[in-house]
Amino acid sequence: MTGYPKASLSRPASRPVRRRRHAPPKLLLAIFAIASSVYPFTDNSHLASAQNLAGKFASRPKIVENSSSKKKWNPKNTDQDGEYTTQWGSLMNLLEGWGSFLFYENGMSWLGSFSWSVVPESSGGNGGSSAKRKKRGRKDSVQVVVDSAWKRDLFAAEFHMIVLSIFSSVVIAMLSWIWYMGMNHKPQSARNIQQGEEGAEDIICENLEQTHSGFFESVAVGFEDITMTLKQKKKKGDGNGTSERLILDGSIRGVARPGRMLAIMGPSGSGKSTLLHAISGQLKQDKKINLFGKRYVNGVPLTGDSKIPSAFIEQEVNFFPHMTVKETLDFRVELKMGSCLKTKKERDNLVNNLMNQLGLTKSANTIVGNAKVRGLSGGERKRLSIACEMISSPPVIFLDEPTSGLDSYQATQVIETLRKLADQGKTVVAVIHQPSQHTFQLFDDLLLISEGKLMYYGERSKVREYMEELGYGCEAEVGTAEHILDCVSRVVGADAEAERESVNRIETIARAADQHARQWVSFDSDDTNTEKTERKMKHIVDLTTTHPGTNVFRQFKLLFRRSIQETLRGKAAIIIKMVQQVSLGLIYGGIYSLGDNQASIMDRFGLLSLIVIGATNMAMAGTIRSFPKEKSIVSVELASSLYRTFPYFISKALSELPLIGLFNAIFSSLIYPLARLQKGRFKTFLGLTSLHSIASEAVGLLIGSISPSSDVALALFPPIIVLNIIFDGKNISEENTPALLRWVNQVGLIRWGFTGLAVNEFKGLAFNTSGPRRGPVVKTGEEALARFGLDGKSIDDVIGAQTKIIAGCWFLSFLGLAWTRQKYEVMQNPPK
Repeated sequence: MTGYPKASLSRPASRPVRRRRHAPPKLLLAIFAIASSVYPFTDNSHLASAQNLAGKFASRPKIVENSSSKKKWNPKNTDQDGEYTTQWGSLMNLLEGWGSFLFYENGMSWLGSFSWSVVPESSGGNGGSSAKRKKRGRKDSVQVVVDSAWKRDLFAAEFHMIVLSIFSSVVIAMLSWIWYMGMNHKPQSARNIQQGEEGAEDIICENLEQTHSGFFESVAVGFEDITMTLKQKKKKGDGNGTSERLILDGSIRGVARPGRMLAIMGPSGSGKSTLLHAISGQLKQDKKINLFGKRYVNGVPLTGDSKIPSAFIEQEVNFFPHMTVKETLDFRVELKMGSCLKTKKERDNLVNNLMNQLGLTKSANTIVGNAKVRGLSGGERKRLSIACEMISSPPVIFLDEPTSGLDSYQATQVIETLRKLADQGKTVVAVIHQPSQHTFQLFDDLLLISEGKLMYYGERSKVREYMEELGYGCEAEVGTAEHILDCVSRVVGADAEAERESVNRIETIARAADQHARQWVSFDSDDTNTEKTERKMKHIVDLTTTHPGTNVFRQFKLLFRRSIQETLRGKAAIIIKMVQQVSLGLIYGGIYSLGDNQASIMDRFGLLSLIVIGATNMAMAGTIRSFPKEKSIVSVELASSLYRTFPYFISKALSELPLIGLFNAIFSSLIYPLARLQKGRFKTFLGLTSLHSIASEAVGLLIGSISPSSDVALALFPPIIVLNIIFDGKNISEENTPALLRWVNQVGLIRWGFTGLAVNEFKGLAFNTSGPRRGPVVKTGEEALARFGLDGKSIDDVIGAQTKIIAGCWFLSFLGLAWTRQKYEVMQNPPK
């Protein structure tokens, strides 16, 4: 094509890049350990660890089966008889248990739940008496007696759990190994990015230098034969099946040149935004869409999945509302350029230059705001969105209706800012809807479309003359922008003659525009080095657009600080939640005053159930309402490779913990003395309610991460709550639970929360039997727990189950965020 700048892709001189060998994926091994511990949940009590026993006797035990009477060892008190019951909680415990078989110094518990008889050796064997062994410097050993009947029951009862856990863990291990092998067999250009954070940062800095010199110093973006169809169901009466609706007809072609501004205009629904998204590679993936066409960068054709080194600014850009303009830019500069701009002074200079260039200096300390929080004006928000994308100084800027929703003055300010950027050599492409005459005159070139067809492509100053040559002139007092839109708009709702005339006019203009564009724009693909140049260009662009500009630890630090700031600055939300906790505490405390009579037993169970249900509702509902809104911001940042999913998710989860502890402390401090709950158990009560709130928020986070919108998340909320209430441990017995739903008992939020509070409250209580009775007399709290099937439960069981629920939900939420990242359509070559 004529007019393209010719430049070499040779690498400029730069410092040598450090390479590091790829280390085994330790993170995946940690995930493997967490995942294998999620299933199954067991109710066995964990009374002691293997390390306690090894420390007590400091030697490997001997295995003795079917022994006669022995003195049993109790890990809590070695002077009393007792049983040592172990718990199988994960496949990792299973593997370590098999490895050491019973109790080595670093061993973990073995399979199942069965009794051990542990006998310190006092004499016999090679050791002699204890005194003699000590004199010779030897230590006591242990005999562990395993009852054969217990072993048979163990393997019969838990064989299916072993099989399922081994299967799931093997699957995870295989996927991890496939990923690891894939990393080591990728092409060298792809592996360089993932060979350690230091090397990757150096590569990014090196290639950013290349984007600002040589081939990418000035970028012309060409496009032709852009075609898009949308599959849709046929209307009733037209038969069954699907039909294809033509969105872009393939006639559209043009070039956006450096130092110039290209305006894409057309009537509403003509395909302006669709065309912009297709050219920039930002068209969201949809199975119903078929996209074809060709794109060029400085005359070099791009493959469908290649990226243009550009910034893309959506029509509506969302920010975290409580961050100031300077904080927003600081955050993005450090993430994008932290590896290249080593000192804070360098980063501050870049931020100050951006604010000066885009007229944001006066608003530097103003919060961004949103629809509910007062902050920047509409024009300032548009300029801030441009500043955020200009951090890495991309050579091309795409904007989707940057003036929509702004008054004429603010719209003019935004376009004048873009004019300054174009004068600096940037390539600016913007969709403009009904611009004023002054705004329209700031553009250099115009691409006019209607109903997916090309109506005009050329210089903006010549479009009026072009329409007059076609026989569609306009009066002197009518603005050019208004006139050309009238010429390419279909008349709807008028008489049939006027509508037919408008259709003929559009067809005439479209035929003339196609001939004019083919004469004025041509693309040459005869360069013998085109393929090599394309590969090298794709490599540079991918390195600078698919990897964060700083390491994962720095990402976590910045994201955690942002999450804490947003949480603490949302004063209205904090006050509302505090009022909720105080109100509930006073309401419950004012109604319930617990004593020691028989009626207080049911009152206690009722109060504890209400506490758990209320905490579950508030924690889940709050997260479900807020997280999808945050996800809409985060998904854009993740798609632009500003940071990775893992550091974001960890920072998000951890930043919620301080306020959870605060809110539960307020509620517990009120309800505990007012309702006269059992003395001496307040700390455990506070810990259990806090842990339950964390688990509830984890479930809310999971729902929000897999839901495409707040409406979907809120729709899922009621059935999940109802299901948890049904299987809370007292509404239906485990024996009568349908087989397909028995797993709900093991992961029930309300069930484990209620169990923990009930065990904490009732154990150690004694009830008066002289007052009014409610059924059979209950003398102790243990008897009351047995009535609800909670005998044998312990606080350790509840903590273990809640921890597994939290770990499982966090892990699945992380996967949900990673797998639902925004994907874009790949432009295919037009069919021949």
